[in-house]
Amino acid sequence: MIAILLAGGKSSRMREQTEENEKALLRIGRSRSQKRLLDLVVESVRASDVEDFFVAITANTPKTETYCRLMSYKTIETPGEGYIEDLQHLLLSYPAFVSVACDLPFVRKEHINAIIAAYHVHRISITGAVPVDMLPKGITPGYTFDYKDKKLVSCGLNVVTRSEDSIPFIFDDPLLAININTAEDLQVARSMIE
Repeated sequence: MIAILLAGGKSSRMREQTEENEKALLRIGRSRSQKRLLDLVVESVRASDVEDFFVAITANTPKTETYCRLMSYKTIETPGEGYIEDLQHLLLSYPAFVSVACDLPFVRKEHINAIIAAYHVHRISITGAVPVDMLPKGITPGYTFDYKDKKLVSCGLNVVTRSEDSIPFIFDDPLLAININTAEDLQVARSMIE
């Protein structure tokens, strides 16, 4: 199983924060040990059970592409037309992979390994999710959906396959629900790390 780190979005909800830096390159952490969002995700992916990883970039993220070359991260270019379109493009080459959003500062190897294990049991697409009522205060949920009378928020960690079937994998870690999509999300994440 490979992982593909999605780092090619337009970051339209954070435009004011990303004029100098693309979202994947934003720094987060304690003042002396700040790391880029992308590097935090790479550390967790490298520590997990995935065999290899690539960073998906687009024409929207030229600085991220340059940074990946500097860091020797392998890249894959996607069309940058949207999340679903980019995943469909990736499925042409990879029939199953772990997709990890580059804006998940609290993703850990245990999360990645758990969703891979779920895939090995079910052999279909798996959507990582957290119950909405567990969201940290100040975090705006992105994509929410209902499953068995529970309202869930997709957390940006999935196993993507060509299967038309999909099930959620519900994590009980509220920090995994923190995707950096807005300036407010970034502020909450930074305060939690501090």
